[in-house]
Amino acid sequence: MSALRDELIAGIRASRERFESAGDRAEELRTLPHDAVGTLRSLGLFWLKTPAELGGTPLPPVEFCDVIEELAYVDTSTAWAAMIGAGCNGLTGGWLPEAGARRIFGGADGDSAPGVAGAARPVVAGQLAPRGVGHPVAGGYLVTGRWGFSSGIVHADWLIGAFRPGSSAAGDGDGEDGAAGTGFGRMVVFLVPKAQAEVIDNWHVAGLQGTGSLDFSVDGIFVPAEFTYDLGSPAVRGGDLFRLGMPAFVSNEVPPLAIGLARRALDDMTDLATHTARFPGGPTVSERAVFHKELGRAETRIRAAKAVHREAMAAAWDAAVAGAVPGEELQLAVTTASVYAVETCAEVVTDLFRYGGGRVLALANPMQRHLRNVLAARQHLALSEENYEIAGRYLLQSAKARRG
Repeated sequence: MSALRDELIAGIRASRERFESAGDRAEELRTLPHDAVGTLRSLGLFWLKTPAELGGTPLPPVEFCDVIEELAYVDTSTAWAAMIGAGCNGLTGGWLPEAGARRIFGGADGDSAPGVAGAARPVVAGQLAPRGVGHPVAGGYLVTGRWGFSSGIVHADWLIGAFRPGSSAAGDGDGEDGAAGTGFGRMVVFLVPKAQAEVIDNWHVAGLQGTGSLDFSVDGIFVPAEFTYDLGSPAVRGGDLFRLGMPAFVSNEVPPLAIGLARRALDDMTDLATHTARFPGGPTVSERAVFHKELGRAETRIRAAKAVHREAMAAAWDAAVAGAVPGEELQLAVTTASVYAVETCAEVVTDLFRYGGGRVLALANPMQRHLRNVLAARQHLALSEENYEIAGRYLLQSAKARRG
């Protein structure tokens, strides 16, 4: 493990009280408080997937998982903000043409473009679902559309959205069509300064309430070609990390968050069980054999989820380091491992929640927030169960090919 990974985890642990306080306030604010954003910036957590030549400090995929898992154990909203910021910055830094990348990130000294609000290094937010329309014009595109689930938009400097070339209308769904499987299809991603978009304050939700995942829209805005890229094409910089391809590049984000969240839920429920009884004067939950079984089962399932996901990410990384873009079989292994990890964690938290009795319904009780957050995380468009269907078809086709 790298010294950077250990330094980041130490920084998260040293900031635990600050992040936990921020998580409580984020629920009310519906976005991460400014002081927590400042701590994420100072620790460098927004740039763990940004190419080094653009001032980033990229981590190998499994080490990134370790960092996000550690942060999610402390607070889910904070971890979500760091995860999304790192992912959006990484996509922008890896795929954007040279002129656009230098305009946004500056050089390796980390200087940002003139006129961009915020700290020296920028933060990007947005949504990759192709929910807009892009009309080609001289030097770029005229873009119209509305994009949702733009986590971290309140503290972002730049926004990303997407459209399919030749599209005539934005989709009405949440972006799931075409998102499953081994790639994102032919899709143009664009960037605009946040100041040029309309941010729509509509984040009133049951789970991940503190992530500030608002919508934004643009109407006929001109986007220069240097601020667009084709996500289906190879990255133009960044080395081994960006050789992972899609969807492996983004598959180390939500799963470690869910694993960290599930482990915190297990620990919180273990503590709660020592002073929770089904009936006054009766045995506490911690004294009941059925809970002992549930606790042992939950621990094993979390470890299994982590092992399956980390193994798949490590295999994809080994291929990238060897100079190869992970092929279809590896990409499917990563996506199905991601779905499995998150759904397993969601089931663990749901099962543990039942042992908390009526007191876990109180908004002040951490278990209700764990449950709401993990169920919301499971809804992420990259975690569709359609990935299992695609993997199953691949296995059947491979078996048929072997039989000749």
